[in-house]
Amino acid sequence: MTTKEDFTDEQWTLLLDVPPAVGTAVMYAGRSGLGSVAEAMAMASEIFAARHGYDGIELIQSLSDARTKDREKSEIETIKSPYRSLSDREILADAVEKCHQVSELLAAKSSPAETNAYIDWTISVAEKVANAAKEGGFLGIGGTRVSDEEANALAKIKEALHANA
Repeated sequence: MTTKEDFTDEQWTLLLDVPPAVGTAVMYAGRSGLGSVAEAMAMASEIFAARHGYDGIELIQSLSDARTKDREKSEIETIKSPYRSLSDREILADAVEKCHQVSELLAAKSSPAETNAYIDWTISVAEKVANAAKEGGFLGIGGTRVSDEEANALAKIKEALHANA
């Protein structure tokens, strides 16, 4: 069982960063105007839902406690977000790199169950964002649930997390 104490501050920050990073990358990949509000809400909801969806997974519970009890958050979620000045492609590239890093980190420090749960949770955040609003169309008429750009972003994220199952 891994908790915050098993990680350096930098590693812990990476673990906090990845779910909002992938959610933001998918949101920016399929910019949908007003739909972006629904996507942002879906991302936040899914990040905070981890508390209840992963009972018995100490790593996820520790991350959830850090967010809810200790008020820790990813720098990506702050007003000073480094993503504010990046292009859609740069945001995706950063999120994918963070996914590679977290995949290596978890392989070295976590149990397979915790690693799989973290990856599942992260992918769930990205998929909830992709499915939160229709892309294209007009005023909700027509369009698709997941745009080609969002599907591409999801595929890159899954590959980086070694989760292409």
